[in-house]
Amino acid sequence: MERPHLKLPPWAKSLSARLLVLTVGFVMLAEIFVFAPSVARYRVDWLKAHLDSGYLAALALEATPDQMIPDDLEKELLSNAGIEAVILRRDDRKLLLQRDDMPAKVDHDVDLTTFSILMALYEGLSTLTQPHDRMLRVVGMPSMAPDFEIEILVHEHGLAEDMRNFGWRVMGLSLVISFFTAGLVYFALNRLLVRPMRTLTSDMIRFRENPQDQGSVIVPDDRDDEIGIARHELANMQHDLQAMLNQRRRLAALGTAATKISHDLRNALATSMLMTEKLAQSEDQEVRAVVPRLLSSMERAVYISEQTLSFAREAPPTLDIARFTLIELIEEVRDQVLLQNGGESLLAPESLDTAKEPCKAKIHIELPPELMIEADYDQLFRAFSNLIRNPLDAGATEVTVKLAPANDQNKEDAFAEILIIDNGPGLPEKAIKNLFVPFAATGRKGGTGLGLAIAREMILAHEGDLRLSATGPDGATFCVQLRVIM
Repeated sequence: MERPHLKLPPWAKSLSARLLVLTVGFVMLAEIFVFAPSVARYRVDWLKAHLDSGYLAALALEATPDQMIPDDLEKELLSNAGIEAVILRRDDRKLLLQRDDMPAKVDHDVDLTTFSILMALYEGLSTLTQPHDRMLRVVGMPSMAPDFEIEILVHEHGLAEDMRNFGWRVMGLSLVISFFTAGLVYFALNRLLVRPMRTLTSDMIRFRENPQDQGSVIVPDDRDDEIGIARHELANMQHDLQAMLNQRRRLAALGTAATKISHDLRNALATSMLMTEKLAQSEDQEVRAVVPRLLSSMERAVYISEQTLSFAREAPPTLDIARFTLIELIEEVRDQVLLQNGGESLLAPESLDTAKEPCKAKIHIELPPELMIEADYDQLFRAFSNLIRNPLDAGATEVTVKLAPANDQNKEDAFAEILIIDNGPGLPEKAIKNLFVPFAATGRKGGTGLGLAIAREMILAHEGDLRLSATGPDGATFCVQLRVIM
């Protein structure tokens, strides 16, 4: 099913909008840690200012000869100071000024002589959230006379009102700073990250819509940061992908043509083989002598045609799962490979002097007999036939099939690694570079380059893997990873 083509999201759902919201939110969160101490500090300064006003009012009382002033003047002094009463202690003397004859009831004590940040924050929050007016008794030392202790009585509602006004001013300033800072951060990040990412995303969408268009390839810029590197790597990947698509397109056209040719060639060869078999009954000894070699060449041509036709199928191989031991599969592969490599032709009459001779190559099987697998017998038979036949065709005289050592095995217990080791001439460097590329990784004259590609495709269909473990002048080693039944 074709996946729908994606489009860039609207601004409200874009990375830019989220970045703006997060930036403003984080800056406001930071401003909260500035707002709370500021308001708490304002409360302490407000109380200290009223302590100083109360001290000045007490000094007016102390300046009189009998330390008595008219009630009207006393009330005016306290009203101007914004307090209800003041008590000044000097040595053994105590001066008292109060508005009313009856002392006011104290609701809460505030001691400014012991200051702590946590207590100031708590008291400030308590004042802001206090629903009722309270009478505060504030104890502290005035700034102009730090050697004397003074007490004042003051209504809390005035303090709360001034704190709220100050808080609103701080909040407004914080909002201005937040949006200004968020705007700067947003535009900086938008220019450095978001816009390049949107451009990169647009280029990727455009390339996906038409990957074969050379104009849709990303053009890298001069940036040397992570985004610049990403654009360079993505451009390289797009070039590689276009090259691969062009190769696949050419291979597909070639495969279609090869399929038609191979089909017609196989039919023609089948007819030729029937006619050649009749030549084997000729009375001419020279004719009979060339028949086996002619049949062998035809068998080889039929085999190449079948390989090409099989690989040209677009659908993956359908698996017919059965349970069997791995050793019985490899033994049957060995018998067939040795039989096919024994002489010139299986179709030659046994009475001929050129009848098939036993193959001189040796295939050693070193597998535990209890190793059981669940797989498609025919598919794996064909895969292992290619893996064992290839080195024999390349000149190897011995092939060994065995399990990898225990310390080299896959960490997962459900998999086993089977090694196919030969003593042939090894693989040329050109073949190694295109090991599993169809029609390219042939290491011998007359090969199609399909054997390893077909073998790997069949093993991958079984959730396994095929790789080249080692190669050199003393031979090559292929490793097949298959799921086994423990």
